[in-house]
Amino acid sequence: MAAIVTSNFRVLNAENFKADVGTDKVYVGIGKADAWSPSTSDVTDDPVSPLYLPNDHLDDEGQARANLLALKKVAASDISHVVNRYDWTSGRTYDDWDSNDPNIFDKTFYVLTSEFKVYKCIFAPTNASTIQPVQTLTEPTAESDGYIWKYMYTISTADAEKFLTTSYMPVKTIDPRAGGQSSDYSSDSTAEAALSEADYAQYLNQKASALHAKAGGIERIVVTGGGTNYDSKPTVDISGDGTGADVQPAQVTMAGSGGSQTVASITLTDKGTDYRVAKISFSGGTPDTVAEARAVISPKQGHGTDPVRELGSFFISLNAKLDNASGDDITVGNDFRQVLLLKDPQVHNANAYEGAAATADVIKPMSGLDIASGTIANLQVDEVIVGGSANTPTAFVTEVDTANGIVYYHQNDKTGFEPFDDGETITGQTSTTALVLESSNANVVSGTGVDRRSGELLFLEHRAPISRSATQIEDIKVIIEF
Repeated sequence: MAAIVTSNFRVLNAENFKADVGTDKVYVGIGKADAWSPSTSDVTDDPVSPLYLPNDHLDDEGQARANLLALKKVAASDISHVVNRYDWTSGRTYDDWDSNDPNIFDKTFYVLTSEFKVYKCIFAPTNASTIQPVQTLTEPTAESDGYIWKYMYTISTADAEKFLTTSYMPVKTIDPRAGGQSSDYSSDSTAEAALSEADYAQYLNQKASALHAKAGGIERIVVTGGGTNYDSKPTVDISGDGTGADVQPAQVTMAGSGGSQTVASITLTDKGTDYRVAKISFSGGTPDTVAEARAVISPKQGHGTDPVRELGSFFISLNAKLDNASGDDITVGNDFRQVLLLKDPQVHNANAYEGAAATADVIKPMSGLDIASGTIANLQVDEVIVGGSANTPTAFVTEVDTANGIVYYHQNDKTGFEPFDDGETITGQTSTTALVLESSNANVVSGTGVDRRSGELLFLEHRAPISRSATQIEDIKVIIEF
């Protein structure tokens, strides 16, 4: 027996994830301020170290949680479907849409132009493309170089700034039920009031594409076998579950002459509409071997009605911007080397399974030490601190909060996870600064903190260090494939 996971299933999973994130359940996290190295004494990042490669197991997940520095909520406006980006380039050959190609979503059958317009290639001749499409017509339109393009949508400035990269471009479907069926909007004026200008223009294009007289028609006929020894043009018959598709004899091109002709190509006289299946057959012409051909069928509602599915968007992009607007809950003056996605984290509680769901836009999930005496300002970010108690607790300094007298820290395999005791003295191993902890409740958690054991870790990326400063903005884009 054989089975496949369909592209529709993958797109549906991406859509479900996008909808779930839009309910304020997912956070982008940054972490690991210490270097990719095997020991606390080695502060040099080693990108070829095995430590640099994330693994899908509980130990690596636990380390990532321990390394957390900050979490930023992903809002509904911070997530988008994306697809591979293919810029239209003069002199390049593109692939055409084919309903019978199992690898169509791995091919360059659509392009992004210099005007940020997206087009699907309906027909590609054997020559390279030399004319950039600019039209925004409902009907697939041929350029003088022989390519036929269907305008899909235009990427808005807002979406380009958030989701357009050198490798991926945003794609959206405004109303997947537009065109003759129940709609999300009671009228076009309702849609116009609810949507941005760019989204409303796409909504109208999707609706017009679905209502087009040839929506769901047969786009072209591909000759797979020319037959042998025809003495005249055969009649082309089209059968299927749609209506109106037709080929007149004049639209059949033959190769050869006399009684040795073959069928070379077929041009549709009428595409018809509403086809999901179609069969091409031949009669007449007294051949020795009958020609064979197949129909290339458009999506069921027509091209341009559902860009997410039509372009095969198995990818989701999440965007998180870290800037001064995030306040003091995202540390500055340090760097990070891990990016993760955490779903459903809970606010800090003695029992991780009893905490309330986190709701803050920005969360500081770090542990801290409340300092009773000593010059906290002398402590350096990233230096190692060691406690004076018998179990010699060790940690990396992540942030020094001089205003509140708190030293935030993180521990991992390099430091061990021994807890600090109330009242003990900690010493910075680089600055030699000695600080005394408060005699009670010295271990503190930020007021917006979460229990790092809670929630589901969905994504983990290791990267070279990225420094944070008060004047800098980090624009983090996470791409997930389904």
